[in-house]
Amino acid sequence: MGEYRTEADFEMSADALWSVIRDFGEVGWLPGDPDVEVEGLGEGMIRTIDLPPQPTVREQLDAIDEAGRAIHYRVIEGNPMPVRDYKATMKVADRGGGRSRLSWSSTWQPEGVSEEQARRAVGRLYTAVLGAMRTKLEKC
Repeated sequence: MGEYRTEADFEMSADALWSVIRDFGEVGWLPGDPDVEVEGLGEGMIRTIDLPPQPTVREQLDAIDEAGRAIHYRVIEGNPMPVRDYKATMKVADRGGGRSRLSWSSTWQPEGVSEEQARRAVGRLYTAVLGAMRTKLEKC
């Protein structure tokens, strides 16, 4: 099983960042301008993200940990990375002084590539998403 972990610091409070992360159906912070459809509410809900030319991705929210400021989710269809059985956690921590840190980790099985190639693909996606997220959120 492969895994990937990264962290990014934000010039915004942990409460503000957590309000963005915990809203699983709102992904305006993603790169581009994706169309998003949501099925259900809370744990078990599914978000469908359409951002051509990428494949349409369906993700399911497995759990929300309010006290720990963490969400746990999985890709159930259309993963743009060469992996399967992808499960991820996004967790927000308070860094003090109106700053926060987002930790993003995942586990998965490589699909059609080596574990290292899969890890690099996951890393590229995380870097792009975190860069867009920081740009869009810190403007506010």
